[in-house]
Amino acid sequence: MNLVRKVTVLLFIIYLNSIAYAQVDLERGLVGCYPFSGNAKDYSPIANHGHVSGAKLADDRFGNANSAYEFDGFDDMIEISPDQLQLDNFTYSLWVNPNAVPPPTTAMFLFSVGSDYGDQHVLFGDHYSNDRHTGFSHGSYLGVADNILCSGPSVEPIKQWYHLVLVRDADNYTFYVNGRMVCSNSANGKKAFYGVSTVRAMIGARNNYGQASSARIDDIHLYSRPLSKDEIDALYKGPNIPSVPATGQLTLDDNQICAGESVSLKVVSDKPGSVFKWKVNNAVQSESSSALSLKTEERTSDYQIDISVTVGFDSTCFTQPLPFELNKTLEINNCINPPEEETGLWVPDIFTPNHDGKNDTWKIYNASGVEELRIYIFNRWGEVIYYSQDYKKEWDGRYRNESVPSGSYPFRILSGDKLIKQGSLMVVY
Repeated sequence: MNLVRKVTVLLFIIYLNSIAYAQVDLERGLVGCYPFSGNAKDYSPIANHGHVSGAKLADDRFGNANSAYEFDGFDDMIEISPDQLQLDNFTYSLWVNPNAVPPPTTAMFLFSVGSDYGDQHVLFGDHYSNDRHTGFSHGSYLGVADNILCSGPSVEPIKQWYHLVLVRDADNYTFYVNGRMVCSNSANGKKAFYGVSTVRAMIGARNNYGQASSARIDDIHLYSRPLSKDEIDALYKGPNIPSVPATGQLTLDDNQICAGESVSLKVVSDKPGSVFKWKVNNAVQSESSSALSLKTEERTSDYQIDISVTVGFDSTCFTQPLPFELNKTLEINNCINPPEEETGLWVPDIFTPNHDGKNDTWKIYNASGVEELRIYIFNRWGEVIYYSQDYKKEWDGRYRNESVPSGSYPFRILSGDKLIKQGSLMVVY
């Protein structure tokens, strides 16, 4: 194969992989998300937190302590609300490590939603229900005494991790073990059936609190839609997403800080942060948002203030960036006069057009002293998004009647044809 053909084939493979990846959206339709990292919280938008009865935290499949739950096979369980789970189309995904083989003709239920005479479930059995269930399987109901099943040929070895997925779409049930489809069944045009009494949703047991599991269970994902094979593979193998550290900037609302004035600091991150820990001269601050307002002390000489902020991210079912720290030293000046009273042109390099009544426009001081003043602001493509002659109107951060995004914008200030100032202006909301 010549070089041109090899490159063509490689590019085609990358193209196909990019198409497959574009179709993977593990956040869409998420109605249950249980990483079991120290608790049974649900990190989906539903926030359907689990109630733990007896189950104990244990090591997960990566060896992380307190990152999975172990069930004793007698009366341990985790119960969640079934309100958002009584669906006709759905996906159940969970990781399981059985501690024991079920006794012959019995089964351990790993996940179940339903009530008397009917549920949707995933189980681990040994010739259970008249020899119909062996190993990992499902036997979901379409009505009273009307269920269809999917089972493998033998009981899988215990004390190792398995990824199990049950998918129900408009026509079929499909069951996967470790990314491999075990079998598929027709739903016969019927809806999923959830029994005739009070519906319960159980992890580690069946809806009637029986047939409990002796196993470790971890990383449960519940969806209100059928997942594609690519999405199932992403849950099994992990999304093929490069681990790119989050980064950010610590910005100020003023270029010159005078002693006795207040200063506002703000974190601008390339990924929205959810946890902020501020320190001022190593003293921990109570503020936990992305902005900090600080009142400086009046002193007879210039001094410095050291600022640091750690940006972290809430735990979720999916990988989050590692926390990062930003640091800045503030130069506090013993100002005799505020900038407005200085004789030279003074141009701030940041402003916050967020309509809070503070620093909402780009105010240039002493502009009236410049002859034939012309001001240009550009976007990243070099377009002029603001122009002023004689500085008749301060820029409010808008272009074509819309607010520009946060970021840095080059500017040039001329007196006639003479360039007297150029730089970058940071817009922060």
